Amino acid sequence: MKCRKQLVLTGYRVQFVDIREPKPRTPQEQIHVADRQWLDAMGLIGHNVADAIKSQYEKAGYKVFSVEPIKPKRVAEIDLCQLWTATGEAPATPDSEVCPE
Repeated sequence: MKCRKQLVLTGYRVQFVDIREPKPRTPQEQIHVADRQWLDAMGLIGHNVADAIKSQYEKAGYKVFSVEPIKPKRVAEIDLCQLWTATGEAPATPDSEVCPE
């Protein structure tokens, strides 16, 4: 069994203002990072990624002006055995030979 996990991260530049602060409101910019699984889930249920990010910000009390994807995608390779060893815990899978000790 593999002991490595590849994470694909995509950033989105979100420009917004806090509608709770008095006028004139200061425009703000933040990077929203989404992983591949979240993006795939949005596609499966038929949601637009930009609309999903916008609704998250609006629920928190912000007015969103734009959501733009940032290129390129970031890929990180994680060694799960090393991570489990560093935490001092055994893997949470029933397959005990995933990370031999």
